[in-house]
Amino acid sequence: MKVTYYTLDVFTDTLFQGAQVAVFPDAEDLPEEQLGRIAREINLSETAFVYKADEGRSTFKARIFSPDGEKDFAGHPILAIANVLVETGKVSLEGDYTSIMVKQNSQDVTANISKDANGKRYVQFTLSSMPVVDRFTPTDQELAKLLSIDEKDIDHSSYYTRLVSSGLPYLIVPLKSQTDVRKACFDVNAWAESSAPAMAAQEILIFSAKTDLDDCNFHGRLMGPNISDREDPPLGSVLPTFAGYLASHEHIRLGTYSFAIDRGTAETRRSLLHVEMDKREGRPITLRVGGDSLLVSKSELLLG
Repeated sequence: MKVTYYTLDVFTDTLFQGAQVAVFPDAEDLPEEQLGRIAREINLSETAFVYKADEGRSTFKARIFSPDGEKDFAGHPILAIANVLVETGKVSLEGDYTSIMVKQNSQDVTANISKDANGKRYVQFTLSSMPVVDRFTPTDQELAKLLSIDEKDIDHSSYYTRLVSSGLPYLIVPLKSQTDVRKACFDVNAWAESSAPAMAAQEILIFSAKTDLDDCNFHGRLMGPNISDREDPPLGSVLPTFAGYLASHEHIRLGTYSFAIDRGTAETRRSLLHVEMDKREGRPITLRVGGDSLLVSKSELLLG
């Protein structure tokens, strides 16, 4: 059996940048027990298997796998899926934008697909969350040790270290510059000796509002005991939590905010994510996350 799949670079407009995602647009005939094996064989950050849903022609079901196993939700594959559905003719673009529904295990997501005069496609998807914020966090001394930085590198001028959960808990730490974010190195022994493991968060998002490039407002990086220092994981899945973190600060008043956050560098596959955030009294935080993506390859997988 031959199965066609595509690879894309997501949240970038530059080839061989951004996050790499594989998409199987016709996954109905793939055996259940093979999905994880296929994802491990392709060995990209995420592999999406797409199925036609029963609800209507613009609704699709997606199962997302990393090499480590299935994920309940991921943001990057939504951009890749939308582009492949258009590329394969399963979705036709009409008017200013075309909406599709992508149903993942833990959340249904609406994605809007548009294109410019040159045919370049742009995808924006919508999420909502009710994050839980805890201000009890490790001390700056503990954080500096486990991040291998100086205490003075931690920035309390506008933002504060907080534990935030929007499904999964993350410890979010503001640093003074992008240089500080890039130089940080996770110390697993200092982590084990700190109060951080008792907080259930297994990943730390470090970020800075001082960036090296003018096209973004924040530079972020995920670290943790299960993340190698050579890795720079995608940030799509942490965006609802990061938005909740930003909204928890008093100077972020009610209203709509637009910002961009990047991850990585040109040497380490930079991604750029555009976000619109609605903060409303007594209502979930609504996010609209958008970005560019590029089709890189079309391949056939031979099974049996």
